[in-house]
Amino acid sequence: MSLKFLHQVIIFAGMSISLYFAFWCFTSPDAVGTGYFIAGFVSILLAFAFVGYEVYFLKKTRRLIIH
Repeated sequence: MSLKFLHQVIIFAGMSISLYFAFWCFTSPDAVGTGYFIAGFVSILLAFAFVGYEVYFLKKTRRLIIH
């Protein structure tokens, strides 16, 4: 497993965890109040930031030869 692939897996895991947390914030019956809504919204923004970082990372490492 290359370092580049491991980096991609970790970014994907972070994105998945933040989306799952947002889903939990919006659907949990125990999560009532504005704080949970704000946390869910920030978590979705964080997931978009992970996608942006993934695109940046792939563009930057495209010309590198990493095995």
